[in-house]
Amino acid sequence: MMPQFTDPNQAKSYLVGVFKKLIKDIEETKTHQEKVKIMEEFNMTQFTAEDQPLGDKTVKDYPEYQKAKNLVYDFFKWIEENKKIDLLKAMHEDPFFNESQGVKTMLIAMTLQILQAVSTEMQVYLVLNIFRTTYELNFKNMTLILNEVFKKEGKQTKPFYYIDTFENEFVDYPRLDEVKNYFKNDIRNPIAHEDWFVKNGWLWTRHKGLEKKQDMMEISKQIYELFYFRVALSTYLLGKYKDFAKDKDITPQHVSKFIEGIKTKLKELENGNY
Repeated sequence: MMPQFTDPNQAKSYLVGVFKKLIKDIEETKTHQEKVKIMEEFNMTQFTAEDQPLGDKTVKDYPEYQKAKNLVYDFFKWIEENKKIDLLKAMHEDPFFNESQGVKTMLIAMTLQILQAVSTEMQVYLVLNIFRTTYELNFKNMTLILNEVFKKEGKQTKPFYYIDTFENEFVDYPRLDEVKNYFKNDIRNPIAHEDWFVKNGWLWTRHKGLEKKQDMMEISKQIYELFYFRVALSTYLLGKYKDFAKDKDITPQHVSKFIEGIKTKLKELENGNY
């Protein structure tokens, strides 16, 4: 299990140490079978944020998180079975996804914990930035899936997708409305365009010319929901590594590709690109 970090540098140092040892163990091992065994025994799920503290509990202890996790796992399983997409492969090959995991998710969790200790104006600023960051990370990952589906089906891909394209493509998924609840635009749009301000201790947003006084409790609730969705998303994909590692047909090329990926991640961490 990954330690509970209170500082992002702790998380970085821990990951650097783990990855260096993994590379050393695999490269110094003589036979292919022994290399595969090390890969099989390496537990990627230790890097999830499920066990990190949030308030007076860990993330996984919140019923709202378990609800988001159930939905994410169900939806991704449906994608893989019905759209024939290898989600682990798709996410692993996308630099944005790889550079958005781990420490960034931990930073969001730590920022959530300090909100009560700052002024109202600073709370609003931090809350809106957390909301925007988490929303965009989640949305980018979901549209990456959409892009993979389009490529597989021979459809024209685009550099950016709107939520209605996502809805149309996955309309057959029975719980689509539940997924859509995590990607509401009523708060996201004014935040993304900096159309918000604080007046008399209240947060106001401006969207399509309409100024609206916002309930910070409701916004906070949405932020936690987005964060839970993010943790569940990364937990699912890290869990998929176990399936890959136990593949009986792992070749020396697979091992080389795996080591190359770990070295890239190690370089990113050591250069501060995380």
